Amino acid sequence: MKKTKSKLDWFKKNIVIVPVVAAIIAGTFTSVRYVLSLTDTITANQETILKLDEKNKIAVADIYDLKTRLAAAEATWTMAENLYRQLSDVVRDHTYDLKDLAR
Repeated sequence: MKKTKSKLDWFKKNIVIVPVVAAIIAGTFTSVRYVLSLTDTITANQETILKLDEKNKIAVADIYDLKTRLAAAEATWTMAENLYRQLSDVVRDHTYDLKDLAR
């Protein structure tokens, strides 16, 4: 007759398997938690990148606007210099005319 094995005998026989199974379960849980954490980080970083991209587009538009305004200001400055030179020439011509009239 065979003696039936008790649960304690089965546990003693498989004592090595219990820690291995526990380690596999713990490792799986930790891995899943790590992957979920990475997924959350990736999602947050995507949102941050989208916000930075939007800010970058706005900054590029502002820079373009500033370049346009600077070019207009330079053109105005050049026009003012030209007008000043013309006015100076006209005044000089009038000075010569007045000297001729005074003679």
